[in-house]
Amino acid sequence: MLGLRVFDFTLLILLFVLVLFCGLVFSVVGFSGFPSYYDELVYVGCGVEYVVNFTPPINCNFEHPPLGKYLIGFAVLIGLGNALYLFLVVGSSLLVYFLVRDLLGSGLLGFFAGFLLVLDTVFLNTHRFLLLDPPAIFFLLLSLYFVFSRSSALISGFFFGLGVACKFSVVPYFLVFLYVFVVRWGLTKRFFRGLLVFVCVSLVSYLSTYVADLVLGPYAVVQHHVAMFSYMFWRHGFSLPVALNGLLKLISKVEVWRYGGGFTFTFAGNANTTMFLVGSEFIPGSGSLVILGLGLGSVFWYVMLPSLMINTYRVLTRKPGFSEVFACVAGWVSLTTILPGPLDWYYVNALPLLYANVALLIKNLTRNREDILKYLVPGLVGVQSLITLLTLTGLIPYRISFPLP
Repeated sequence: MLGLRVFDFTLLILLFVLVLFCGLVFSVVGFSGFPSYYDELVYVGCGVEYVVNFTPPINCNFEHPPLGKYLIGFAVLIGLGNALYLFLVVGSSLLVYFLVRDLLGSGLLGFFAGFLLVLDTVFLNTHRFLLLDPPAIFFLLLSLYFVFSRSSALISGFFFGLGVACKFSVVPYFLVFLYVFVVRWGLTKRFFRGLLVFVCVSLVSYLSTYVADLVLGPYAVVQHHVAMFSYMFWRHGFSLPVALNGLLKLISKVEVWRYGGGFTFTFAGNANTTMFLVGSEFIPGSGSLVILGLGLGSVFWYVMLPSLMINTYRVLTRKPGFSEVFACVAGWVSLTTILPGPLDWYYVNALPLLYANVALLIKNLTRNREDILKYLVPGLVGVQSLITLLTLTGLIPYRISFPLP
């Protein structure tokens, strides 16, 4: 009973601080040194069209699923667009708290992961704009919570479908749910029944968001998906340089771009021979090399990928528990969302599971000793709070850019 009271008190403090901090950030801080994301204009315009004029989604921004734009349209029309995304910041952070608490059996580590998420300047800045990734990750976290903490394939499938209906970056996480079903039920009738329920409910909740397309005819939904997938394969097809750029930003918070002409990377051998490694054509531009850094928005960006790799090593070399494997599988799957490039809003999808892996590494290093965690966790949260505050006030630059010859 005492342990439950401690968890409840921790949750209450977390909720209060999150609401207070996010309210201050969204209402007071000017974000003058932070980038703006103009994709918001498209989503707001189409979202309002969907709601006001009942415009079929295929006729306005067919490139992405419609649910996120419906939510944006409703929120903008009633004047609560920023309030909705403030709710998503707090909601996603609380869901990370619940997930990590149940995953690692520690309210302190849940507090640590949830608090780091809301203090992450990339996460915060992305939620300033009405984009599709914030509602997508919120629904995904709801789905993960219900499958992991509540063992409900039906409710989990419902929210998973809604997440996919916001953005397709959620789709790879199906592998995580499949792992959970296999471990909990084995290859039994219960597994196939639960998987069937999950898939069917997900499809129903996903496809229900395309009902407006049917005004154009019975095959409009199919035509919409053909156009959408064609665009995605053309616009977001896999590219090794872009994928490496996404990982580079995760590892070092640095992006490297080359504008103008062609770019090749070769390895020189003997007798004037060369081995071609990477080649890519970039959009014509200034012809200069530009390196963009994100400053120190979150010091834990530098330990997220190492944490995932160390946790994976432990899983592969020891007899792991279900929670450890779950965290590692979810962490690696989350990296698929940043391979299309180093855009800030792509990282929204990966950060919750990567911070969960940082929490798992701390648990292993401290052997889950509460007497150590109760001093270590507040200290780490305090350091990140200070860095976030300094970044928001402009004393630490959010982004540094400089051209090289």
